[in-house]
Amino acid sequence: MHDHERSHSDLRAIAWPVYLAGILTALLPMVDLLASVWPPRLGQVEWRFGTLGLLSGFTLSPLLGLIMCMAAAAVLEHRIVQRVLAVFALIGAAKMAAIIVIFSLDWLQFRAAAPADARTGMDVGSVKAIIKHALVAASLIWLGIAGWRASRREYRARRSTPPLVRDAAQA
Repeated sequence: MHDHERSHSDLRAIAWPVYLAGILTALLPMVDLLASVWPPRLGQVEWRFGTLGLLSGFTLSPLLGLIMCMAAAAVLEHRIVQRVLAVFALIGAAKMAAIIVIFSLDWLQFRAAAPADARTGMDVGSVKAIIKHALVAASLIWLGIAGWRASRREYRARRSTPPLVRDAAQA
């Protein structure tokens, strides 16, 4: 067995546990966040502002989990899974954009009612949260586009190579 074949085989061996770890990395922080803000009170500006601000500290783990799953799908050549994950990433980016808008509007409304001495801290925290949300949204867009293109590129490369050539290259 060649070194390249052995390293690919090694990657394939760990890809399934990476899928599981990626799913857990993505979901468990969201469960923790939901548990800390339950029950939802969507009609209350204070609840939305606090929850969406808190969310900014929880978004990196789901992003990393999605990246782990995308990498496992690439290694295992699960093109459909790559595409589904790419779509999830793009939907996640759209949701992050909506969160930024809602959070910003709630911040302005909540800030107006806050005492003057609390506004500076609120402003700094809010700007940090918006930056975190925006960076995660940008990363999700990039991951979604890259994942979609990667699934198409490798699929096209396999289809464009005649089976006899492909089989000879693998021998």
